[in-house]
Amino acid sequence: MNIPSLAKQAKIVELYDNELTCIYACDQKFLQESTHLIKCHSNQQKSIHPYYKNDEYNIQTIDIKDDSFYLVLRMILRYEGNPTLMLQPPLQEFDSLNDLKISVATAVNGQIVGHCLFLTTTENVLTEIIDTSKDLSAIINSNNDNEHDAMLVFSSSGATKQVENSIMSTYLHHFSQQRKMRCLCFYTCDGNLAKTLNLAKLKTYRVTKVKFQGRIINIRSYLLKRSELMANRFLLKLAIITPKQLGCLLGANTKEQVHECTHCR
Repeated sequence: MNIPSLAKQAKIVELYDNELTCIYACDQKFLQESTHLIKCHSNQQKSIHPYYKNDEYNIQTIDIKDDSFYLVLRMILRYEGNPTLMLQPPLQEFDSLNDLKISVATAVNGQIVGHCLFLTTTENVLTEIIDTSKDLSAIINSNNDNEHDAMLVFSSSGATKQVENSIMSTYLHHFSQQRKMRCLCFYTCDGNLAKTLNLAKLKTYRVTKVKFQGRIINIRSYLLKRSELMANRFLLKLAIITPKQLGCLLGANTKEQVHECTHCR
């Protein structure tokens, strides 16, 4: 049997108002590949965190309503090294911060071992950001009340490959379950994330050079239409893992709200 490529499958199922994530989430063999990608021999991995030794961890996605939101946001802004993420305090004065979300992985004693900063927005705003290299302040202020159809990922990292993949799974699954989301963009200067995306065969859409504190920082953008995300085997494997399944894989309870796919039988 001649099975179409993922790219063709993604386009075909969209014509019938279905999702490739729903189909492959019901494929036990593919689901096994997905769980293997998350687990990825965690005991053999060297942690980049000085105190994290592959302990059990929780993943929680927080927003402005969470008490720890500003604390975690300040940590990301301070240590990420991305000049476009500059927000001058007091952070509470910025409008539309409610569109900003943080996925954070915490291990023993509440130590943060992974995080992701992402924003829901519109495709028009997203395109403008890539073309003009606006900073986060301008992006937040230009975000409007129109129905959001795009996601912008500023940072995504983990102490080990397992934590990194787990974090990516949370927002990719969230994106896949929001049928109105038509476009996703990674917008980062993180070399490790860029390496992961390159290994996943994503092509750099644009490299923007930003002068910051006497240095030139390369901001890389990776722009994906919805069908392109579904057609990428690496991203699809992470996108089909529900928060409930992820919690079981990690041996801990994630504090995500479970969004089960209604089309999957």
